[in-house]
Formats: sequence, structure tokens, C-alpha cells
Amino acid sequence: MPPSDEKLKSDLILDELKRRQRTKEVVDVEEERVKVVIFICGANQFAFYGRDIREILPSCEVSWVPSLPDFLPGLINVRGDIESVVDIRHFLGEEKSGDGPHPVAMAVQGDFHSGIIIDSIKDVVDIPLSLIHSPLATLNGAARDLVIGEIAYDGAVISLLDIGKLAAKISL
Repeated sequence: MPPSDEKLKSDLILDELKRRQRTKEVVDVEEERVKVVIFICGANQFAFYGRDIREILPSCEVSWVPSLPDFLPGLINVRGDIESVVDIRHFLGEEKSGDGPHPVAMAVQGDFHSGIIIDSIKDVVDIPLSLIHSPLATLNGAARDLVIGEIAYDGAVISLLDIGKLAAKISL
């Protein structure tokens, strides 16, 4: 064989090895996702991590208990289990929307088990973890102490709330 043919074959082999190396570098990795529960409270939208919400009760009648603080309107019966109910609007600085039955998000995190009164559920979605951003340092208002992140959803910026921080505020 002439030397030019050997060089050509070796170039082909090197080119094939380079191509294979490039395809190894491109890896399609599924990004980690988290479930969030997006809800409406007053005039704003908020979200909880889905891992902290056991279930959504569409409408609950709250039994009033005397001498409880304003943010604890009473108790509910969930299939025979008596659970406390937290009115999160108190901590978010939102106006109460009436005393009628409201949806209740049953929250569970560690030793904290309680229903959280909300106005309505907007959505339950899986979002990429990279879409959760740190809250703005300039975030004002009562909700600031509960916010752990922000997500963009449906053209709006939604504050992601921490159930653990809510539990800490209640236990004080």
C-alpha cells in the first residue's frame, strides 16, 4: 500500500475516536424535580413543597375552641383523627375571606401535624429543582419570615413557604 493510503486510514481512525469521545461527553441527564402545591391565599399565590402536604381536604367545617389565638380557629375531624387548624392568612398578612368552609391542606413535617386553611388550590406540579431561586433580599411583608424560595409559574413569581418555619412560629 502506498504511504498516503495508510495516513488516510489512520486519520479516519483518529477522527472516529474523536467523534466517539465527543458523544461520550454529551450526556442527557434528567434533572431532579420536586413537587409543589400552589395555592391562593387572599390576593396572592403561594406554594408548599409537596412532601410536606399529606392531602388536600376540599371543604372542612372547623369546630371552634375557646381561648385559642386568632391563628388557630379550632379543630377538624379527619376520618376520626382530631387535628388542629392554622389560619395561614394571619402569618401572611392576608385578609380573612369569611368564616365559611375552606379547603384545608393537611401538613406533616416531623412532629408537626396540622391543617392549614387556604382559599383555593391552584395546581400541584413537578418542577425542576433549578427553577427554585432564593427569595429576594428586599422581600417585605409578613410572609418574609416563612419564605424559603421563589418559583416562576404561569407568568407569576410565587413564594415557596416552609412548613417548618410556620411550625416554629406557632410553637412560640
